[in-house]
This record gives sequence, C-alpha cells and structure tokens, in this order.
Amino acid sequence: MLLYMPYSNCNYLFLHEAQRDGTTWSNLPTLQSSRRECYITVTDCKLVFDSTQTHESVNLKMVIPTLNYTSSSNDSPIVSMLNTADKKLFDMQHTNEIHLLTNDALKKCEFILEDNDGNVITIDADDSLEIMIKIDYVDQDKQTESYLSEIPKHLGGL
Repeated sequence: MLLYMPYSNCNYLFLHEAQRDGTTWSNLPTLQSSRRECYITVTDCKLVFDSTQTHESVNLKMVIPTLNYTSSSNDSPIVSMLNTADKKLFDMQHTNEIHLLTNDALKKCEFILEDNDGNVITIDADDSLEIMIKIDYVDQDKQTESYLSEIPKHLGGL
C-alpha cells in the first residue's frame, strides 16, 4: 500500500529579518527543483514596528507573476492580511488560504505593505519583518495522467 504524504512535495523558505533590505530579500538560495510550477503560500508572518502605528491592519503584497490572482486594482497579489491588538505587532490571526500559482524561480522576494486604504507603509531598520513561505509543487505526472484519462471520454462522442 502506497501512502500519500501531503508534505512530501513541498519546500519551505524562511525570510529572516537579518537579510531584509526594506521589504525585499535578495540572493535567495536556489531551490533544487527550480522553475517548477508551484503554489506559494505565506504560512506565517510577523511585522513588528518600533513605535505604535495608526493602522488597524496591514496587507502584505508580493511582487510575483501569478496565474490565479486578479484584483480590481490590477496590482500585486495580497499574500497575507495582518492584524494587531496593540498596533505594534502585526501578524496572521488565522490560517492563510491564499495560494498563488506561479513557479519557484525565485531570485528575490519583494513585498509591499499597505494599509486598508491602499497607502504604502514603509519600514526601516528599527522595525522587523519575518516571513515563512510554503512552496507546494504541482505533481506534473498526476496532471498528465488525469489529462490522458479524459481524452477517451471526449473521443467517444465523435
């Protein structure tokens, strides 16, 4: 009996505060399966300001091409919505259900922070931002098998 391991076809990428330049991380480690189709999900995010802020929440956007996201603003996709209790620490209050279809050819990760009015929030060296990203790979063999199994159904009607 073959057991399916739900986490056997994924990688995790932690973006550590020490390597942050503004809201960008450059020179990321090359992933072994580079250029494969995948879903990217922010599984955890912590934004800590050195002083109290006025916003109630922060939208975290990622500058990345994606095939399954559109917005009325035609802007970069939101990858997480951060909330706060004390207006200094902003983090995820619930499980993130935003899974962006893209590929894993990541040379850098660039983010945009916005308040709910769409105003860009800048962070400096005294603030802290750390992000955990899950990269779930699309099983190309399973996709091909599924497609091939559908062909006879369509040919039967000819």
